[in-house]
Amino acid sequence: MTMAGTERLVLFHSGLDTLDLFSGQLRQGFEALGYEIFSFDLTQSARSLGLLYDCIRDGRITAMIGFNTPFFGMRLPSGVNMWEALDIPCVNILVDHPYWYHDILMRTPRTGIVLCIDRNHARYVERFYPDIPCTGFFPHGGAPAHAAPKPLHERKIDVLYAGSLLADYALSQKPDFSHLPFPAEEICEASIARLLSHPEYTIESVVEEQLLHAGIVVPDGQLRQFISSCVYIERVVSSHYREKIVSSIAKAGISLTIYGDGWSSCDWIGLPNVHYGGRILPEAVLEKMEDSRIVLNTLPWFKDGSHERVFNAMLRGAAVVSETSLYLEECLPTGSWFPFDLLPDSLCALPERIRSLLSDRQALQDTAAAGYRLAASKHTWQARAEELHRDLLSQLKL
Repeated sequence: MTMAGTERLVLFHSGLDTLDLFSGQLRQGFEALGYEIFSFDLTQSARSLGLLYDCIRDGRITAMIGFNTPFFGMRLPSGVNMWEALDIPCVNILVDHPYWYHDILMRTPRTGIVLCIDRNHARYVERFYPDIPCTGFFPHGGAPAHAAPKPLHERKIDVLYAGSLLADYALSQKPDFSHLPFPAEEICEASIARLLSHPEYTIESVVEEQLLHAGIVVPDGQLRQFISSCVYIERVVSSHYREKIVSSIAKAGISLTIYGDGWSSCDWIGLPNVHYGGRILPEAVLEKMEDSRIVLNTLPWFKDGSHERVFNAMLRGAAVVSETSLYLEECLPTGSWFPFDLLPDSLCALPERIRSLLSDRQALQDTAAAGYRLAASKHTWQARAEELHRDLLSQLKL
């Protein structure tokens, strides 16, 4: 799939390693389609703005595409949004829940397009930010390796988990609710309890449910503001299940390698079967996946969305054992991965299930191979660039 003629896209370098990895992968996909790319360095915004101005004078820009970027809220001295004045479509891809980006979303230009990696997130934007003209679902992609994956029996890591534990940080983010005319902290505590017992629910639905249960009815504008002020709830409940899952593997005696912040204070981290390496760069995580038999994945409370770790692990030839979501169940057929949910029976069975998988190397290899073929054909960032070109960017030219 290639374009007729040359079209320009602006992509962003943010200085945030994970987002820059995504952007770099998309760039390769767009360049393969024939797009000319202007790279805007957000760490040197003044210089990049000058270069961008020259680029705009040189010809039309099809769109600007960024991840979690506040840049699209820039205004001229007159108060008019800069990108509205220039009539440039601005695509903001949110790789976290939109409630983390309330201020950014409130400054979205009329030329703005917000894409979300979970369908619940897209519905949230549609409901609470109705002035945003275009919202859609856009799942993560994965980064292919440069060489064919080596067989699992040649790999040194039995189970790899790459992700941070933010339990202590989460509690430090609890806001001061004293200015609110209702018992907000009680609502949050009740929401946490409800989510821990019903992890299949979304945070926004439970917060609204608990408000209504307390007889508190607020319009969507105020509800949106309240939900965005108590997002620490996500960190609390996600951390609870993340620690529960990873510790169960560790305490079962299975050889487990962990990378990420926040694990050093866990009382089981010193077990002889646990190998903790702290935080490493995303590219280094990809290298570790290439040497792993199983990549264990949890989701940051995404109930109908994706995560790049699933597709990255598949593309590195590892077998994926992942928390599930409605979207992942749709796009990943049986035999290409090993899903689990957060309900008690599933979590209780997980350690022995992983031990059994490690003992049946042929079945594990077959699943890893099926996952690799699937991800390579449908779930790379290049495939996502093609989807954006076909479903969105080509329509902007009409």
